[in-house]
Amino acid sequence: MMKLVLVLENTELIMVSVDSLRTLKCKKCGTMFKYPKRLERHQEIAHNKKTEKCRACGSEFHTTENLRKHKKICKERV
Repeated sequence: MMKLVLVLENTELIMVSVDSLRTLKCKKCGTMFKYPKRLERHQEIAHNKKTEKCRACGSEFHTTENLRKHKKICKERV
């Protein structure tokens, strides 16, 4: 059975599923998330410095995955 709750949205009460509520809050900016992994990724990208750097051109990235994608198209390959 689906659990429903009343939520105040723009001066209007609406009924929503408990499963759809975003209950995890970023401590730095207040953005709300439903899943812990999404909150974690948000914090890595939005609030951390870029830690990965392309050795060929000097471009900086938040994640190793983004650096890996960049290396495929970097014009100044090592």
